Amino acid sequence: MMSTIPLISNTTEDDNGPYTVVGSGISRHRKYSAKRPALTVLILNRGPRQYRSMLFQKICSLDSAEVLSLEQRPAPHNLEILSKRYTNLKFLIFSQKSTIGARINTAIREANSEYVYVLQGDMKTNTSFPKLTEILCTTPVFVDNQGRTIPTSIGPIAGARRVFDTQPRFPEKNGTPSLIPWDYTGIYSKTKHQSIGGFDPHIEESWWQKMDYGMRAWLWGEEIRTHLSLKISYLDELPIEDLSPGIGYSRFYLKNLAIRKDGDSVSLPVRLIWSLLFSAGLSLRAVRRQIRELQLWVQINQYRFKKDAAELTELWDWSG
Repeated sequence: MMSTIPLISNTTEDDNGPYTVVGSGISRHRKYSAKRPALTVLILNRGPRQYRSMLFQKICSLDSAEVLSLEQRPAPHNLEILSKRYTNLKFLIFSQKSTIGARINTAIREANSEYVYVLQGDMKTNTSFPKLTEILCTTPVFVDNQGRTIPTSIGPIAGARRVFDTQPRFPEKNGTPSLIPWDYTGIYSKTKHQSIGGFDPHIEESWWQKMDYGMRAWLWGEEIRTHLSLKISYLDELPIEDLSPGIGYSRFYLKNLAIRKDGDSVSLPVRLIWSLLFSAGLSLRAVRRQIRELQLWVQINQYRFKKDAAELTELWDWSG
């Protein structure tokens, strides 16, 4: 890299390991101003590189926006050229494998604005943004590469024997609620995201990582809702979500579904922890370590729960 591009090495608290920042992320008009950018756009860079080039060109034309592109080593060969071409573009280059949610946590912490728009690299977005409100995450309406709307608003339902389940719906009006930010995409409030602890970096399965994030948000009194003026088009085939229960599901279940609210605080049955973690195939040592961690987590956060999963399901309101 040439010395004209600032390089900063960091170690995150989200198990990402060290990462490098390339570029300033400051537009020419904001270079000599102390004013924060109105929006940070975070690009996750999934999919072919030709999609990313189109997205860079469109997003970087928003002079009031800071743009963060998340990369895995080895870095793209044209990184230095792009940094010079788009002065409001900054690259975060990770040297270790980590979960998507953990990288989003890092990038949101790196962002200079209060609102962070997370996008995948194989998406096309309009740049007519809604008036942002004080909720955790504003999600878009999604259409596939054939122009068909996708049912991306996920809500809780009580299944057989009152087992928790979910159902997808089409977002029909502004404010349609969802348990998750679909495909991690949406405009996040940095303050609220950090206040709920962000995504759990130890849940590797992306579906259960998103579900843990969204359930915790709703149980703690935060909201994820759709705005119809924010639109996303997939440029490629829809990603396939793996909903099979694994170790990540056990962690999601114990932090959200197993919690029982009693008055102002909550509890987590120890016997349930043992049975679920053992069934996930963990060693005795790993089970004991997770039990200690989860019990401490519940103790620290017990007063943040406004409701438990049963009450959330009962009171869920699709009308917004």
